[in-house]
Amino acid sequence: MNYKNIVNICACLLICLVVFTPIARSEGEEMNPLTLEDLLKFNAFVGRVPIVITNDGNWIAYNTQNREQYEGGGGNSAYSKTGVMIEMAYGTIWVTNTRTDEHRNLTPNWGSSWAPRWSPQGTHLAFFSDRMGKPHLFIWNRESDDMQEFTSETVRTFFGFEVSKWTPDGRFVLFKSISEVDMPINKESVQDKSQISPKTPPKPSFVEVWDWPKKRLQVRDVKLTQENEQSDEKKPGSGHRDLVIADTKTGETFSLMKGYSIRSFDIAPNGEYVAVTVSLGSETPNAQQQIFDLYIIPLPKALSEVSSTKIEPLVQKIRLAYGITISWAPDSRYIAWTTGGEGGKLASGNTYVVNVETGIVRNLTENLDVDLGRLYQPPLWTAEGDALLCIANGDVWKVPLNDGVIRNLTENVKFSVHDVFYPSEGYTPLTVDNAVTIRASHSFYRLSLTDDTITLLYEDEHRNVHAGRFRQDVAEATGEFIYVVESSQEPPNIWMSDATFESPRQITDVNPHLKTIDFGRSELIEWTLEDRQIVKGILVLPPEASEKNPAPMITSVYAGATHSSNINRFSFAESVWHFDPGMFVSRGYAVFLPDFPVGKTEPYKQYANVVLPGIDAAIATKKVDPQRLGVIGQSFGGYTVNVLITQTTRFKAAIAVASVSNLISGFLSETNTGWYEVGQFSMGGSLWEFPQRYIEGSPVFHLDKVETPLLLIHGDQDFIKVEQAQEMFMGLARLEKEVVLLKYKEADHWPGFWSNEKLVDYWKHVLNWFDEYLK
Repeated sequence: MNYKNIVNICACLLICLVVFTPIARSEGEEMNPLTLEDLLKFNAFVGRVPIVITNDGNWIAYNTQNREQYEGGGGNSAYSKTGVMIEMAYGTIWVTNTRTDEHRNLTPNWGSSWAPRWSPQGTHLAFFSDRMGKPHLFIWNRESDDMQEFTSETVRTFFGFEVSKWTPDGRFVLFKSISEVDMPINKESVQDKSQISPKTPPKPSFVEVWDWPKKRLQVRDVKLTQENEQSDEKKPGSGHRDLVIADTKTGETFSLMKGYSIRSFDIAPNGEYVAVTVSLGSETPNAQQQIFDLYIIPLPKALSEVSSTKIEPLVQKIRLAYGITISWAPDSRYIAWTTGGEGGKLASGNTYVVNVETGIVRNLTENLDVDLGRLYQPPLWTAEGDALLCIANGDVWKVPLNDGVIRNLTENVKFSVHDVFYPSEGYTPLTVDNAVTIRASHSFYRLSLTDDTITLLYEDEHRNVHAGRFRQDVAEATGEFIYVVESSQEPPNIWMSDATFESPRQITDVNPHLKTIDFGRSELIEWTLEDRQIVKGILVLPPEASEKNPAPMITSVYAGATHSSNINRFSFAESVWHFDPGMFVSRGYAVFLPDFPVGKTEPYKQYANVVLPGIDAAIATKKVDPQRLGVIGQSFGGYTVNVLITQTTRFKAAIAVASVSNLISGFLSETNTGWYEVGQFSMGGSLWEFPQRYIEGSPVFHLDKVETPLLLIHGDQDFIKVEQAQEMFMGLARLEKEVVLLKYKEADHWPGFWSNEKLVDYWKHVLNWFDEYLK
């Protein structure tokens, strides 16, 4: 690319720029505070479940979820009572006609329904639902309005992206199941939920309140539920999985693979094979790197043709994050992947291909010093199948399959590229005149694969646009796109456009009840660290905050976070259900969401030096009261809180949720120590290599420095052992510091997965704690 192309971008700004102003409020319209009831009604697009559009662009299908009938998970089980992963529980399938704006709820009062997938012809929709008590595959016939259910197999998925897949002829559907012997069933649920009214919410499980210095232990509502008494029963979700093929014509099913830890599967474009990744777990006990085997299974033309021959992996021990970043070539001869992982990964981020016939694996980027690995996004294929398109560090890289030079197609642009638009049932971007559509944070561009020219198509500085694997799809016959748009004042909704982006339009309105809510005023602030690094953060102010009336401020911390990129996202990408800034802003609090850059080794030493200058920058606006500062964090953010209150006394109240306090006992209680050695804690090695680091990084060894009242919140079945919170509590109590521990029964790591009763109780304590010390 050369600089004349930059000129082309600037010229297009004059003729191509489409700007939408922030959400309009009617003059004199009364604004309301956000309530917990509003949050329970909030319809979220189910996490990591793709939105989909028919090939002709006439219909979209999507999955929403709210909390109104939510019951929560079974403590340390990630699954609901019926065997649905909590992330997808109580989801609803919606379809919308994009031409008539007709919206229809396909699964009202069905329980949990998720993962809609259109057939190639767009006449049928496959999805999963536990309508009859067990999760099954359903097929909706759009033309006849009939519903087909496959009751012989119980669906089992863990992530939202583990969706069903149609064969190209539209006859067969592949999905993951578990054998019936591994599936306990909630007897109360074996009935058609569409025919019954919601049952009376059960009483909440008890909460143990450890309160110091009041020196008492309170136990509320100690009656155990029937589920607690049956804690020895087998938890849903255990065991291996089968890969099942369903015949939509005969209603028959057959297992293609049995007893494997299957993560993903993708059907070849020619419909002859399916590629399957099988999880092998962590590569080593002290690393978080996941590894997978890759299998290639022939697809039958009829179920009677299914072979029972033992299968062997084509490629072994591939380093991937979730096992889903593989892609078929358009001619079905090759499969490509980029290696990757999360905290403490060992993957190099190289791009590989394997010849399906010969099994020969080639590293295409062996000499490229760039990590091309991504968590969810696979390498994409050009239409000719002669090169791969990979996105890394905000750039688009073109990697030739055979001879040629690897090129950075966007090296001279100033924005970061996040995605390339491609259809959800393939891995070749929609290509018009040898150009593809790419997405930045709030804009779309056309990228020519011929001469690298980039043309601006759409930009909206007040909104954030989402695409990627879960929030976009392409109608290949019409060249239309769907994607998701949100802002700090507007919850996410699906939008649609053609390839020119001249007239993008909103398709859905899933949260009309929030239109009169005042979510406050947000702005980006900056500060400079001692090493001259410039750091940003989001400051959200309540409407009444002013120099004459400065607001108390709550800082949400998570070491390693980059909040500032979410300035135009609803709730600033925070959890709507367990930490919505609007809940605090509506009650007169300012909320501060700082970026939190830290080093690779012993990062805890830097915490106060990173966040306190940011708090000073917020105070410098003169709209924040420096004497009324609070701090909150969950998970690693909870650990961040525990460390901070040992390093500073500026906070008048603190809340640590699901937190670690003792790295030594934490390390010794884990079978995989990678989180401590090379993951977020970054000790650089084991306890015996660096014992002093583990002591210095453990808040429990520095509690004599704490002056901030601390509320600890922990589920007794969190994977972070509740003893971590108890150690923090007992240490502070013995030092006669102000501390309270809330220990929730049958509750796991994330409050967003808890039952509504627990969530309401959680919010009550959080708000009361800050009100007591900051107001």
